[in-house]
Amino acid sequence: MPLLKLLHLSTLICWCGALLYLPAMIAAGTRSSDDLFYRDHAHLTRMLFNLVATPAALLAIGSGTALFLREQLFDAWLIVKLTSVAGMVVCHALCGVLILRIERVAEPSLRRQCAVIGVLILTLIGCTLWLVLAKPF
Repeated sequence: MPLLKLLHLSTLICWCGALLYLPAMIAAGTRSSDDLFYRDHAHLTRMLFNLVATPAALLAIGSGTALFLREQLFDAWLIVKLTSVAGMVVCHALCGVLILRIERVAEPSLRRQCAVIGVLILTLIGCTLWLVLAKPF
């Protein structure tokens, strides 16, 4: 049980960190007109998404699911928490869509969308953290 909680916490930290960094990294890729920088930056952004953020998200969600199934927690706060986690998953997918868009053409208009997604991610992470800390024991 403690190892499962450790796995959940560590992968959640990695996922949230990557989620906070991805919109900034995507927006930074729209600022340069140098083709070499653009190609390398798009490749690095895709690698962060595919090799860090997505596996961490899958492990965090899987270990979190195992935790609440093992402890048989099915309270109202859990439904609200899972809703905020589902919002984080949607933001994760939107970051993937923005990465696909930036690989085609570096549109400066993507910066505004990255800012909106970044604020939404920060809000959802804060909401999830508050719900975990306010959990009734």
